[in-house]
Order: sequence, then C-alpha cells, then structure tokens
Amino acid sequence: MDFLDNLVIPATTQHLNLLKIILVMSMLIFIPFFGMIFGGTAFSVIFNAYGRKRKNALFIRFAKDIIDKLAINRFVGVGLGLIPLLAITFCYAQLMFEVKVISVSLLFVSTLFMALAINFVYSYQNTFQIELLIETFKDITGLKKHELETKIPEDIVDYEFDLMNTNSNSGLYAFVLLVLTAVFFAGGTSIALFSDNYEYFQNIAQMFLSGATLLNFLFLVVLSITVTGSSILFFFFYWQGGIHDLEKDKEYYNFVKKIGGNIAFTGAALLPIFLFFTFIMIPNVALSGTVFTYTGLSFVSILILCNFLYAVIKNKDMKYIGAAFYVLILSIGFTIMKNQAAFGTASYKHLAAINLAAEELEKEKKSKTISTAGVDGEEIFTRICSACHKFDAKLVGPPYNQTVPTFNGDVKKLSAWIQNPTKVFPDYPPMPNPGLKPKEADAVAKYLIDKVAGK
Repeated sequence: MDFLDNLVIPATTQHLNLLKIILVMSMLIFIPFFGMIFGGTAFSVIFNAYGRKRKNALFIRFAKDIIDKLAINRFVGVGLGLIPLLAITFCYAQLMFEVKVISVSLLFVSTLFMALAINFVYSYQNTFQIELLIETFKDITGLKKHELETKIPEDIVDYEFDLMNTNSNSGLYAFVLLVLTAVFFAGGTSIALFSDNYEYFQNIAQMFLSGATLLNFLFLVVLSITVTGSSILFFFFYWQGGIHDLEKDKEYYNFVKKIGGNIAFTGAALLPIFLFFTFIMIPNVALSGTVFTYTGLSFVSILILCNFLYAVIKNKDMKYIGAAFYVLILSIGFTIMKNQAAFGTASYKHLAAINLAAEELEKEKKSKTISTAGVDGEEIFTRICSACHKFDAKLVGPPYNQTVPTFNGDVKKLSAWIQNPTKVFPDYPPMPNPGLKPKEADAVAKYLIDKVAGK
C-alpha cells in the first residue's frame, strides 16, 4: 500500500538483520496465540450452539471455559495477537521495499480483520460472564423454575434474550473474521516467496487462485486445531495446577480430557501431511539447505508431539501434557524458521539491492552534512553579512527569506555560492566575494538555512 511505502526507507545490512530477528520473534508470538484464539473461538462457538440447541449444560460450560482459558483477556489479545501481526506487516513492508507485489497489502488487510476479530471475541467472552451473573441472580431469588417467568422483571427477561443473541452473533462474527485473517495472512506470506513471479500477484483475485495460499491456509487451520487441543489439555489440567476442583466433577473432567485429547491428536496427526504439501509448494527460488533442515526438524518434533499426545489419550498419562505443549511450541518454531529461511532465500537479490540503496542514501546524507565545530555562523553573519542583508527586508541585497529557500536546504550548495558568488537577481548589484574560509562559509550557510527554516 502506498502509505506503507512512505513509512519505510532502504535498510542497511545491520538493519535488515535486526528486522529479520524482529520478524521471527513476532511470528513466534503471533502464530501460537492466533492458533489458540482461532481454534478456541471455533470450538467454543460449536459447543455453545450445540449445547443451547440440546439444552446441554456440559457443552455450554465447556464452551465458556474454552474461550476464558484460551482467549484470556482483551489486553492479551491486543498484546499477543494484534501488535505482533502489525509488527510482521511492517517488517515485510521494510524487507519488500519498493517491490510491486500484493503481499504487504494482504498482511495489512489481515491486521485490520484481526483488530475487528479481537473486538468480537472478547464481546463473545463477556456475554458468558454476564449470563453467569444473571443465573446467580436467579438463584439468589430462591424462586422455582416455573415462577421465574412471571416474577422476574420483564426488563431482565428482555436483556437476557438480547444477551443470547449477542452471544451467538459475536461468536459467529469473530470466527468469520478470524478465518479472513488467516486467509489474508497465508496469502501475504505465501506470495512473498514467489520472487521470480511477483508480476503475477497484483490483486486479491490472484491470491485466491494461488495453490500455495490455499495449502498454507489449510496448514494454519490444522495447526490451530492442534494448538487448541493441546492448550485445552495444558490450561485445564497442567498450568498452575489446572482448573480448580475440576477433578471433583468426574463427568466434566473426563469429558474435557477426552475432547481436548482427541482434538489435539487429530490435528497433530494431520500436521505432517499438510507440512509436506506446503513444503512441495515452496518455489525453487526459495529453496535452500536451511529450508530442508528446518522442515526435517519440524517433522521430527511433530512425531514426538504425536507420541506424547498418544500417551495422554491411550495411557491416561497426564504428566506428558506439559511436554506435549512445549514440543508443539518447538515444532511451530521450526516451521516459522523454515518459512523465514525460504523467504530470505527468495528475497536475497532484492535485499542486496535494498542494502545498496541504503548505502547510496547514507552517502547522500553525508554529502549534505558539514562540520562547523569551533566556528560561529551567526557571529560571522553579524560581522560581515548584516551590513548588506536582512532576512525580511531589502537592504543592499535581497532579503534572505526570498533567496535562501532556492537552495532547498543544501548547505554545501549555499556555502559554495557564498565563496564564489554570481549575479542572480538583475534588480540587485552583484555580491562581492566576502573572502570567507570554507569552514566559515559552511557555518554561515548552515546558520542562514536554519534561521530561515525557523530552527
């Protein structure tokens, strides 16, 4: 997008290396959290809808606990979801400086969808909290179920009805927006690898026709399923001792363990398949030995993850829940490194061009930078120049507010003219050479430019 192009400048080698580190760190934060909030919202909405339709309190409770544990709170959503994605977008904008391709625009649109999705996710989460307060209020009244409809104020009944609609709609909107976030994120990062075919990716329609985009989106969906299942096991049973008093409710305990384990294992079993397909979709221009290495490490870590999850499900060995979750994070890290290694290989020539442009820009800046240490430009102006010139009025020579801006802030250019003045304005007499040394002329030129600019 044009305004993003205006926010970035060519980066030097040191800055490019720093950008790559920031990009990887942002990915390591964003991908696991996005998997949690994407999958968590999806499964919460499914269990919530099914539970309300069947009037199954167990399903509704599970839906509430999923969104509470995995989405955490709005500040976490912004800190681990929105800000890292924004950082990723600007890193790609910097690394793809002046590249005519749609990748950065897609990532920016993905960021906008993520911002909207976060708003709806936490609105959905809040409806459960308010519903719990209403149910608590009903319990406090001591009224029997058949008495509630007649003795509870109509305003509360209407509010409860609106709350249920908000609960349903917010969850659905959040899920749709998260799907769109995933699609555009997958599109932006996938297209960035095709450096030899950037001219074919100039609009959104071409993104949807890209097989790499589709496969990377499906991989992100399967990864989100795996992260969600593993996170359910981790946060419900392992993190800080799990949910308080969960073991006392055996029915719910077994239900969560079964559902969470099945979700995690199903996703983990599918991950190698989609990892393989996303690997073969990497263009030749992006392949390197590093890409193969990280792909192999990803496969190995996913297989280890499957073994841990199998032990949890079949052997009911809950001590492996923590190990499974940490291995999952490790496998995500290897996958991210694989993708970034591919992007680095694909953009190698362009990054070299960026570095060259940055060096030229730095030389241009230095050419306009002068040292006036030990020389007072204002004192020289007052002693020599002020007899013939003023800033805002004609004296012998023209006013500086009229003449200095013609040099466009170029101190070197103005200094050279002061040392060897030529007649410019026909209505004024030619300026005599003031006989200044180069450093003195530089100091006067800098003083005049700063003074006219109001510095």
